[in-house]
Amino acid sequence: MNSRILALTTALALTVGGLSACSSESNTDAQPSTDGPIHVTGSATVEPITAFIAERSQQDVRITADGSTDGFADFCDGTSDINDSSVPIPEEFQKQCSDNGVEFIELPIALDAVTIVKNAENTWADDLTVEQLHDVWSQDSPVTTWSDIDPSWPDEEISLYGRPDGSGTLEVFKDKVLGGDTIREDYEATDDIDELSTWIAEDTNAIGFMGTGNYLATEGAVRDRIDNVTVDGVAPARDATQEGEYPLARPLFVYVNAESVEDNAALEEFINSYLNRVEGVLPRVYFYQLPEDEYDTARTRFNDRVTGPDSRWAA
Repeated sequence: MNSRILALTTALALTVGGLSACSSESNTDAQPSTDGPIHVTGSATVEPITAFIAERSQQDVRITADGSTDGFADFCDGTSDINDSSVPIPEEFQKQCSDNGVEFIELPIALDAVTIVKNAENTWADDLTVEQLHDVWSQDSPVTTWSDIDPSWPDEEISLYGRPDGSGTLEVFKDKVLGGDTIREDYEATDDIDELSTWIAEDTNAIGFMGTGNYLATEGAVRDRIDNVTVDGVAPARDATQEGEYPLARPLFVYVNAESVEDNAALEEFINSYLNRVEGVLPRVYFYQLPEDEYDTARTRFNDRVTGPDSRWAA
C-alpha cells in the first residue's frame, strides 16, 4: 500500500446526507442487467459501508460478503457489478478480468486498520510487537502458549481465530505480519464477523484479527468481552491510521464493472451517490476517512471512466 495516503490526515465529517431507504437480499447468480438489480460481491470488511448506503438508496442492491478475493473471482467473470475489496486488486485477478474482457474502475473509499483482538479477561497481552505476532501465527514457529512469548505470561495454549482463504483481510495480515512466511493452519476461520467476535469473546486464551470497523461495530455482551491489542505500542485509532503510524493500516476499495455502468443506469446513479456520501457515512460505520482530495479524485476517475488499477495503491 502506498504510504502517501497514510501520511495525510483529515478531520472526520460527521454529517450524513439525507438518504432514503431500499435494499434487498444478496444474490449474485444473475448476470448484470439493464436498469436492473445491482450485484455486489466481495469483502466482509467493506460490506457494512456498502450496505449502509444501499439501505438508504433507491436502487435494488444485492450484496454477498464472500471475501475480497473470492469476490474478485466472480467479478472478473462478469457475474457481479461491484466488488468490495479490502486489498488492491491482485495481479492474478487483473489478468482474469483482462482475459474475460472485464474492464473495471478502481475507487478507494476509506481507511481501515487490521485490528488484533483478544478476550477481555486476557490482562497480559495488551501490546504485541509485529515480531511477536509473526511468531504466534507462523507455521514454523514453536510458539504455542502465552509463556512461549513471555515467561511471565500464563502457560496456557493460545487459541487463534481469523479470516479464511479468499479474505482480503487475511492477505493484508499475512503480508504485514508474516512477510511472506506461511500462516499456520490450525486456526478457526470465518467470514461471519459476528461469529468471529463471539468465538473470541467465549475463549479467554483467544486472539484474532479483523477490520477495525468490524471490531468497533460489535455490540452487546460480546463487545464487553473483547478488547483490541496495540501493535508496537500503537493503537488502531483514527489519527494513528491516517498518519501512517499504525503498522497494519490499509485502504478499502470498491471496484465497478465499466460495461455494467454503461448498461445499467441504476448502477451509475448508485456509484455517484456512493462517492458523494461515503466520506460522511464512514463515522457511522466505524471506519476512517481518506484525505478529502482523494474523494474528488475518485469522483473524477468514475466520471471519466478511468479503468484499470492505480499504481499508487499497488502493494
